[in-house]
Amino acid sequence: MSRQFLIFLISLMSMLAYSSPVFAVRCGTDIVKEGDLKYQIRKKCGEPISIEQTGYIDKKIKNDRIKVANTEEWIYKLRRSYYRLMFEGNTLVSLKLVDTD
Repeated sequence: MSRQFLIFLISLMSMLAYSSPVFAVRCGTDIVKEGDLKYQIRKKCGEPISIEQTGYIDKKIKNDRIKVANTEEWIYKLRRSYYRLMFEGNTLVSLKLVDTD
């Protein structure tokens, strides 16, 4: 392989390894992913190190009804990384690796 290709491959792998959006994270032998409920995540990962109420969101649902849901941010330290879990109501809607630098 050429040197340029190896540099490209290493750069690509490092970008993928350190990207912020995460689709799932492992808590012990369990997997946490978007769509999971709060009680499921607590059962899998235990208590978060931080919970913050961040506001609320209005969503339009069927029959022109409005659903109001609280939004929360939970922080977990799993292995050596910190993860930010964002909830709308009881449902995990976003999971991100937190940059600690």
